[in-house]
Order: sequence, then structure tokens, then C-alpha cells
Amino acid sequence: MKTVPIAHSGDRISIVLGNAPRVIRIESEYRFAFELKNAARVMANKAKVAKDEEYFELRAFVTGAIVLSYAYLNAGLNEFIFLNAIAKDSPLSTAEKAIVRAMAEEGLRPQKDSQNALQLFNVLLRLLNKPPLEEDKPPFQPANLVRILRNLLVHPEPVRVVTFDENPDKSLCDQQKIVKQLRSHLKLHRNATYPQDILTPTCAQWAVNSCELFFSEFVQRTGVNPGFTTE
Repeated sequence: MKTVPIAHSGDRISIVLGNAPRVIRIESEYRFAFELKNAARVMANKAKVAKDEEYFELRAFVTGAIVLSYAYLNAGLNEFIFLNAIAKDSPLSTAEKAIVRAMAEEGLRPQKDSQNALQLFNVLLRLLNKPPLEEDKPPFQPANLVRILRNLLVHPEPVRVVTFDENPDKSLCDQQKIVKQLRSHLKLHRNATYPQDILTPTCAQWAVNSCELFFSEFVQRTGVNPGFTTE
């Protein structure tokens, strides 16, 4: 009898060949980037059709879309690092694999508080001798704003904000940094405030699109197949 491993869609199936072939082991690979991307899309679509009076349901969909969008980028980065560091069929050279492996083992992870996960994408691009994403331009800048917004949701601080002022010359959107940062991206009015005018279906869709465009551009620049569709 002979045992034959068969790889299929990330899984490995070991079969004993003989008069009565049988499966003796199945190893399943789990990866989350693709699932998180699609989950974020679902949340954004749900937010689009939710009714205004269903406040908590709408807020859940919008919040979910934002958080899941950034989680998708984190998962995509980790999958790229680990799979290309260890996979036998990785298109990277031996030297590049060694560097990426060091990153996977935290050896090249950012140490400063001012650095974030998005900048690791640029570290990888530089290691591969590819042009990095410019931090003050799309698609990096919008994705970074999603990161900031996600942090506000995951690590909230209780604050007060003026949502009405009888002075017609008062611009309420100048009170909060996040509102000023998102004003042009979300086409906010001059009296917009966070979270009231930010956590909307429009914002949910923008967050999903921004993170997808960021990852898609990263993949295009590396020339390395991430193992799932980015369209």
C-alpha cells in the first residue's frame, strides 16, 4: 500500500492506495482575509438598506463595516508574510524569504508608537525593491483614515461635542480632528460632527472601498498572488 498526499484548495488529503483506497487524514487550511473582506462588504450593503429608525441595527452595520475593513488589511498582511515566508511555491527568492520570515517572527515589526500596520506594507514593498505607497496620497491616505476611525471605535473615549449652535457663522466641523480629516472624503457639511454625521452608510461603503483599493494596489506592486481574488 502507498500513501499519497493530495493538495486541493489549501487542504491536504492523504489517501492510502490499494485494493480498497481510503482517506486516512485531512488537513484543512484556514485563512481569513478573503472572509473578512466579504463580511465587510455584507455589512456595508446591509447599512445601505437599513432604515433610519432602526438606529442600533444601522449603527451595528456601519461599525461592523469599518472594523472588518481594517481587519481585512491586517489579515491580508499576515497571510502575505507567513505564506511567502514558508511556502515552497513562493515566488520570492531565498534571500527575500529569509527577510520576510524575520518579519513574521517580529524581527522587523515597527517598534515606535508612531508606526502602524499599514506601514508594514511599505516595508515589504521596499524589501522587494518595489515602489512604496505614498502616505499622503491614495490609496494609503484613505486607508490610514479608516485605521484612525477604527481605533476611535475600538478604543473609544467619552467626550462632549456641540451639535447645535444658534450662531450661523459657527462651523461645528472644526471641533474634532477626525471630522476635518474625513470632510472631503465623505463630503461632509460644515456642521458635521462625530459620530452623528460620520457613522453613516456612506462612510461604511467608503471604508470598504478604501481598504480594498489599498490591498489591491499593494498586490499589484508586489506582483505576488495573495491566494484570493482582490476584485
